[in-house]
Amino acid sequence: MQTSRETKNDLLMHKGSSPESKLLVVDRKFQVSVDQLFEAFTNAEAIKTWWWPKDLSADQVEIDFQEGGKYFISMKGFEQGGGGMTGHFEQIVENELIVMTDQFSDEKGNPISAKEAKMIGVWPELIYITFEFEALDENSSRFKLSQQGVPNEMQTDCILGWSQSFDKLEKYLDDQKH
Repeated sequence: MQTSRETKNDLLMHKGSSPESKLLVVDRKFQVSVDQLFEAFTNAEAIKTWWWPKDLSADQVEIDFQEGGKYFISMKGFEQGGGGMTGHFEQIVENELIVMTDQFSDEKGNPISAKEAKMIGVWPELIYITFEFEALDENSSRFKLSQQGVPNEMQTDCILGWSQSFDKLEKYLDDQKH
């Protein structure tokens, strides 16, 4: 895995808001070490178990976890349209930071517009998601998700969706302890 030469201050360019969309932020604590938490974001099989809100699932995850590497996470159970999300990793600092781009995709992982995915609101073509990880002590950690570009009218739904995904992540991490 590569690690970014950029400083954490450089990621601030992806943490802005606009009149169309404020920055979406979710902060979450877990009772696992930061390396266990970070690992759950780097492994395709782990991501299949927790990514997407309840009632949705990922049956296909392609991930090249390195700076510049691409990913595709399918979405099953969503009736509106689209097949998932795709993008690439902009910055990776092990156990500290993941910055990734995000675009809607068809079922084959090809980028599509928000309109083609039947999403409401004005979405930018490219969204940035930043995960900042922190060790609280030997057996607890937290991360903060910042997502740029989510239309204001979709903020509440997206926060709920991420929270449900992180509930699934917590269950995955608890299952790994046993």
